[in-house]
Amino acid sequence: MLGYQLSYFMDILIFIIALSILVLVHEFGHFFAAKITGVRVEEFGLGLPPKIISKKFWGTVWSLNWLPIGGFCKLYGEDPSSLIKTKDSFMDKNPWQKGLIVLGGVFMNMVLAIAIFAVVYTVMGIPIETDKVKIIGIAKNSPAEMAGLKVDDVIISINNIQIKKGNELTEIVNKNRGKKITVGVQGIAPIQLLARENPPAGEGSLGVVISNIEMQPIRWWEFYKGIGAGFKEAYFWGKIIFDGVTKMVGGLFLGQVPKDVTGPIGMFNATSSIRLNQGFLAVIHFFGVVSVNLAVVNVLPFPALDGGRIIFVIYEMIFRKKANAKFETMVNNLGMVILLSMIVLISIGDVRRLF
Repeated sequence: MLGYQLSYFMDILIFIIALSILVLVHEFGHFFAAKITGVRVEEFGLGLPPKIISKKFWGTVWSLNWLPIGGFCKLYGEDPSSLIKTKDSFMDKNPWQKGLIVLGGVFMNMVLAIAIFAVVYTVMGIPIETDKVKIIGIAKNSPAEMAGLKVDDVIISINNIQIKKGNELTEIVNKNRGKKITVGVQGIAPIQLLARENPPAGEGSLGVVISNIEMQPIRWWEFYKGIGAGFKEAYFWGKIIFDGVTKMVGGLFLGQVPKDVTGPIGMFNATSSIRLNQGFLAVIHFFGVVSVNLAVVNVLPFPALDGGRIIFVIYEMIFRKKANAKFETMVNNLGMVILLSMIVLISIGDVRRLF
């Protein structure tokens, strides 16, 4: 019991630290861009208010706050309705400078993701695609574990259909949910097990994590190969996430309720499952994917997000005048209310999935 509590506490600590780093890196992107363009940063906060302690240096108040998730970067003259027009205010800058500041966070999230992927692949090796589908993780009390499947087992067939790629396995298993299937494993006799119809979140019907990628070790002076793999991985996940988000938004306009969308609770469960089944490096890789996700979501042209603010910057570029301050403030406030409401609804869905 004590071991379980310690493990759970470690998962919470890892999740809070990792998520805070992702958000802080995003806010540092805004901070650096503001400094480059001559905008005064009034406050940079670690965590969210209420405040614990603060100290002013370099012209900025640096604060530590009670809510231990994320942070914020408060710019001088950032409010569209502000009457401040000094040279070091955000609203006094030209559209190109505003755009650089607004997109600074998105840029830094992508840089962080590339750095994470590069480090992981430099340590683990460069991913090489093969025609072997290998089990790299098994969930506790899953059909796979109870049937005797093990990590590093190579799956060669499902119901006597040859398997060479992970999506082939997933497709066949999904068609047979709620039924018994025969899994052919290299070197041993075929195994029969039940493909769960309603598996726990993040586990899949069989409870296995599979891959047809093998890691090719590299020497320390070949670190540039890890960096190259980091760029490829960031592009790969960026495309997948962008396609998924655009399909979800399109579905909303058609009245379709988004499925398989998760919030902080779902992310925590995924973090815990990945740490237990795949190890700490896999957790680091997962938060690289989350960093790409933050970048993609933030660049969407939705009010209160960075992409929504860019719309007003583009308007200023085209028409050579600022948008109506009251209108911009109203749109951003409305967007924030909608975003917070969506987070609450998604979190409710995460809790329902737990039970």
